[in-house]
Amino acid sequence: MLFALAIALTGCGNAYPAGLVLVAADSSPTAYVKDGTPSGILVDVVTEAFRRTGERFEVQVMPWARCLAEVRSGRVDGIFSVFKLPERNEFLTYTNVPVITQVLAFFVPADSDVKFDGDIGKLGGLGIGTIRGTSYGLKVDSALKTGVWSTVVETNNVDNLVGMLSLKRIDLAIGYRHVVLDAARNKGYLDKIRELSPGIDEIPSYLAFNKQHDYSKVIANFDRALTSMKDDHSFEAIYEKYLGPKAGH
Repeated sequence: MLFALAIALTGCGNAYPAGLVLVAADSSPTAYVKDGTPSGILVDVVTEAFRRTGERFEVQVMPWARCLAEVRSGRVDGIFSVFKLPERNEFLTYTNVPVITQVLAFFVPADSDVKFDGDIGKLGGLGIGTIRGTSYGLKVDSALKTGVWSTVVETNNVDNLVGMLSLKRIDLAIGYRHVVLDAARNKGYLDKIRELSPGIDEIPSYLAFNKQHDYSKVIANFDRALTSMKDDHSFEAIYEKYLGPKAGH
């Protein structure tokens, strides 16, 4: 199901007077639907940035694989948030200031004796769960493609991933800290899983636009607005609203 949030902003500098259409993956706490309306950390960040630029836009929340398909085809203007990957450079133009830095980590059942010392290869004998169509950065994506894990179970969303891990249907799950822990908390599974330390990577993630049109003015304005949000601490305040004081981002 698709949910949309339309933001009508007044401003004489709109590059796209009819309004931009942006898509975001349905993944709490970054972008999700609450009372029929898109909400979440990144929805709030993007909304405030475009409020400052005066750009009209709407957000549609949908599964991640569909988000990528929609922006690749040009049916929507932009997508958030995405990593900079070589294969995406063919169809995406990125903003320059990240909307989030994702902390990538492994998770195991709470009573698992698995340990992690930073060497991904040592976990190769375990069955791993992933979310279909999701990139986990160059290091992990390469490991998945080259068959480091003999058993890979793909799920459609983080709720399914956390559920499978808590029920021990998989030995290991990979995901973004905020997203996995939030899903576990909401589903009552927080005491059934644990995060392996150290984390795998910290990856900046961006708002990006399709390459079928020129969004250079939108991007420049968005970058300025997002930088101003970081300078005046409103960016940090949005994160703290959802994650508590001194939340990492």
